[in-house]
Amino acid sequence: MKFETEHGCVVSEMATAYGNSKQIGRYAIAAAMNEVLTRAERVDQMEIRVCAPLEEKKTHLYDVKAEAARCAREHGQTFWEPEIIRAAWAACTFVQVNALAADVKQQAWNKETMRAGQDIVLTKWIGLEGTLRVLDEKRRELGKRFSGTFLHQVEEFRETIFAEREIRVAKAGGVSVMRQVGEGGIFAALYRLAKEADTGLVVDLKAMPVRQETIEICEYYKLNPYQLASTGNILMICDDGEALADALRKEETEAAVIGRLTDNNDKIIQNGEDIRYIDRPAPDELMKI
Repeated sequence: MKFETEHGCVVSEMATAYGNSKQIGRYAIAAAMNEVLTRAERVDQMEIRVCAPLEEKKTHLYDVKAEAARCAREHGQTFWEPEIIRAAWAACTFVQVNALAADVKQQAWNKETMRAGQDIVLTKWIGLEGTLRVLDEKRRELGKRFSGTFLHQVEEFRETIFAEREIRVAKAGGVSVMRQVGEGGIFAALYRLAKEADTGLVVDLKAMPVRQETIEICEYYKLNPYQLASTGNILMICDDGEALADALRKEETEAAVIGRLTDNNDKIIQNGEDIRYIDRPAPDELMKI
């Protein structure tokens, strides 16, 4: 959210992550940070709340709080002491993060202008956030199906949900708009992007990077990776997608031109010779876990 105050422009974003893992704060922090950084130079302040049902164990809540604080410190964030709230209305434990940037200056990369003909660049591999969260919640069960080496490979991607580096590269590389994929996966993000731009789009399904680990875990739980939480994946709109993707790859960030904006209202996905249209966003596949 971007709004004007008497002291200048402010960007504020709130993100929430639910679950039984003590790692849930990491996902909320990454989501809020990334959203602010797509519109501002830095995050100035962060507020972290841990909310839980009345019966939740105190030791678990303090573990969640400690992990969230550690994650925020690792990423150089200034934050108030995380607050723990127990409430009868809370159905499960969740972490809510509000990130804020003040005195935001307008620059070429945050003018928020899109038009037909521009390229759509996607960073990293879709569904990795969701893959990690499934692992967090179902580790014992997954350990019976997959090798320890396989699960360790998934763990290696924990930092990919943070997008500071690629956002910085894009700001210098001619991007005009950046949007995090986030909840609902790539299909939901593309639908929202087209509605916001008031254009259509055409994208190539096979151009979207996806890890084999994500495919296998999604197959095991019958999840659609294209509708799976993807914090850390950024959609970037620019005039020269190949140049931006090359610049990102030089900085060791996976990136691909997956399509372009069009001058109609059609939201088209091409998969070889097959063509389908993007539907309204469906619930995130994590809801099935």
